[in-house]
Amino acid sequence: MITRIALFGLIVAAGLVVSIAPVLASPDRVDDMTLNLVGFGIYAAIGGLIVFRRDGHLTGWLLALVGLAVISASELPFFPGVSQFGAAWLASGGWAVVFALFAALTLTFPSGHAPSGNGLFPRMGRLALWSLPVLVIATFFTETLSGPESSNDITNPLGFIPEPLGYVALISIVLLILGGAISLVIRRRKATGVEGAQLTWVVFGLVLFVIAVLSTFTYILISTLSGAGDPGDSAWMIVYLMMMLFPVTFGIAILRYRLYEIDRIVSRTVTYTALAGLLAVTYFAVVTVLTSQLPGGNELAVAGSTLLVAALFSPLRIRLHDIVDRKFNRARYDAQKIADRFARDLQEDVGQGRLVTDLLGVVSKTMQPAVASVWVRSETDPNL
Repeated sequence: MITRIALFGLIVAAGLVVSIAPVLASPDRVDDMTLNLVGFGIYAAIGGLIVFRRDGHLTGWLLALVGLAVISASELPFFPGVSQFGAAWLASGGWAVVFALFAALTLTFPSGHAPSGNGLFPRMGRLALWSLPVLVIATFFTETLSGPESSNDITNPLGFIPEPLGYVALISIVLLILGGAISLVIRRRKATGVEGAQLTWVVFGLVLFVIAVLSTFTYILISTLSGAGDPGDSAWMIVYLMMMLFPVTFGIAILRYRLYEIDRIVSRTVTYTALAGLLAVTYFAVVTVLTSQLPGGNELAVAGSTLLVAALFSPLRIRLHDIVDRKFNRARYDAQKIADRFARDLQEDVGQGRLVTDLLGVVSKTMQPAVASVWVRSETDPNL
């Protein structure tokens, strides 16, 4: 335990130093420092919880190291006293370290160790893990470097790997991240019980991140093509928030806090996202049509569209909720159907024996208890 506390304290101290020191030399980096500290704090806090509550689980260490690696790649090139070569060297290899740690997270989750077994996929997973350190080292020792303070490539006096191979190494790490993410999805389809719920949490966060990235790229493309120009770093705020969601999903999965609520969360997320999209499309379509059909009726078009959307909200929500639950929250959907069927059966004239049997069947199917029994009051002796 003392060793864990010392190592984790060293990671936290290093993160604070790397975040704060560049601001002392360049006060205009306060905003960057704030974002870095928030991100590092989330990754380190959740990583620490996992480390100390799950007996040093590897996922906790990897999360804390991801937070440290991100701020190191962002801020070490601006550290006081770092030369132009040092900044370029750190920037060239720093993000490779970040990507490699993410790849290790996906490849070792949820067990916290390398995939085991003699099958093809476990062997590929172990090979991928062993290749990550080699690929990261390759990015630090390419013949040329590029850093945040240089517009041209810088010759690397430590480099002996041709520049094209350095790009191949970085692309290989990214491909390993994609491979690890795909393996999570594949394993999720086959897993059941606790492991299935754990994988669902992480895949859910991964899907949200991918949607955020694709949406951001689409927004930037539309903004550029329409002549509005590049929206800047503000467009990436949703992606940044989704990156903050990653440690949360890993933490819930490993700590098993409210683990089995994932089906409900997924179904609600899909339901309200689809509902918002349908209502938005309906609103703008109706506004456009009414505005073109009613001369000078822009206010009437807006009012009519608003009333229509308000009227559609409840029935659309109920319908979408039912459709989505069939796919994403099947347990709740099936339980509701079983309970409704039992309620209809109660309206019939059934005997006590059948009623007890049916009640036990409903409880077993919906609640899935280890043991279920029914206590029936005696008609001859009320005290029994």
